Amino acid sequence: MRRRPLAAGFRSDTEGAVSIIMAGSLMTLVAAAAFAVDVGSIFLQSRKLQGIADLAAMSAARDIDHATAAAQATATANGWSVPLQVNVALGTYNPDPALTVAARFQPGGVKPNAAKVVVQGEADLFFGQMILGKPSVTISRRATAARADMASFSIGTGLLGLDGGIANQLLSQLTGSTVSLSVMDYNALASAKIDLFKYAEALRVSSDLKGVSYDKVLDNEISTGQALTALADLLQSDGAVAAAVSARKLSVAAGNSKEITPSKLLDLGPYMSQDHVAGATSTKVQVAAGDFANALLLLADEGRQVQLDLGASVPGILDTDVWLAVGERPNNSPWLTVDRDGEVIVRTAQTRLYIKAKALSALGLLGIQPITLPVYVEAASGEAKLSAMECPETLSAQAATLSVRPSVGRVSIGDINTALLNNFKTNLTVTPAPILDVLGVVKVTGLADVHIGGLTWKTVRFTRADIQAATMKTVATDDIAQATVSSLLGSLDLDVHVLGLGLGLGGIASALTSTLTTLAAPLDTVLNSLTKLLGVQVGKADVRMNGLRCRDAALVA
Repeated sequence: MRRRPLAAGFRSDTEGAVSIIMAGSLMTLVAAAAFAVDVGSIFLQSRKLQGIADLAAMSAARDIDHATAAAQATATANGWSVPLQVNVALGTYNPDPALTVAARFQPGGVKPNAAKVVVQGEADLFFGQMILGKPSVTISRRATAARADMASFSIGTGLLGLDGGIANQLLSQLTGSTVSLSVMDYNALASAKIDLFKYAEALRVSSDLKGVSYDKVLDNEISTGQALTALADLLQSDGAVAAAVSARKLSVAAGNSKEITPSKLLDLGPYMSQDHVAGATSTKVQVAAGDFANALLLLADEGRQVQLDLGASVPGILDTDVWLAVGERPNNSPWLTVDRDGEVIVRTAQTRLYIKAKALSALGLLGIQPITLPVYVEAASGEAKLSAMECPETLSAQAATLSVRPSVGRVSIGDINTALLNNFKTNLTVTPAPILDVLGVVKVTGLADVHIGGLTWKTVRFTRADIQAATMKTVATDDIAQATVSSLLGSLDLDVHVLGLGLGLGGIASALTSTLTTLAAPLDTVLNSLTKLLGVQVGKADVRMNGLRCRDAALVA
């Protein structure tokens, strides 16, 4: 038989084909595995280098004066196998959301507040050494951090040093239910403090919002009762049991009928877009729990008119009726804010208060007669803004300064249309009020109207010790020391009419003035208690620095 050539037989033989294919692809598989190992290793080393760049940028931003040294020291301390090359560029960071992320950092500037750091190092290779002929490849990562020196501050007063009866009546009207807190309850709330970031966390839990930023939490509409329950839960967890009990009483009274948006009350400034904040005890942002509870209730009742009947509870007065209305705060001005650039202004709410007090007066031949003294108080918005911060390395030397403009307003003795009290778009007209009416024969009317000025900003400085002691500082207007009923009586114009004729009986007018002067002191007490409850004072502004975060930094890119 004719035998086939060897080559032809080999071509036609298919036995062992799989082994041949596997042998041929083995090198490819090994090469792919080697590539995967090296790529994974470079990725992990790049992640580590990014972490070093982030830390270096934050160190540089915290210490702008020694930014390069701080960044280099941080990079060196993080254990890279070979020395890293660190480049630092200082500049100004503008968080304006209208700008693109790349445009928010601008190199240079007279007072830089941010640092852009580029870190370059070598990533080790394993199998790739055989292909590239070198043991490593160069990788780099960059990060930008900005200084986050900031302060939180509030304007107005709250539940401090209050008379239990007046406070309970007002809070009952605001909640729409019966509130019966003792002076001990008020003191417990006033003395307890809450951290604002922890309160935002408590709101997030109670609203079942997971993994969302602070702005989403505070923009979420909730009931007043829910907001107060979150406050009580936080106080309970912090060990302030008595204050927590008081807050729960207010929560039950407020219920769930009214909704509020917490962001109208609280602004966490540069931290609003974050979902957590870390920091030492010295960087806490705290506020009195009583002030905060009162502000929550007032927020729910913006634009509403309430009426109180204090009866004969005020010494020296037979009967006292009170009408009050709380207006809305101007847009973008929450009661309390965390501010880093001085651009945010916080304002108290506009407030109108009308008191009608009745007493008895000895009027000579007319005998003992009932008289009425109506007092109208209109307080505009007091304002405060952060004007300066001092952040040296020494903790005790840190401080902040506020610019404050006390509320301007009006104090009058006279009649108003109480139906228009809560319409803040309408200016109220004050007319002469009937003070005495004896059977229609003898009538006395009175009118006094004083407008409070004080349009200039005044500065007040808070040291770290002031902040830790929760010191409240009062700023008064330039043109009035104290807006009280006592001082208002000095400009009171009394008209005495007998049978419709303006006879001007001096004896009656003199006796009335004496009685009204006697009424001034107890009415001052009522006015002061109510305006403190509402967080406003005519011609004055009470401000408090609630927290200071110095020499801190936040990653911005």
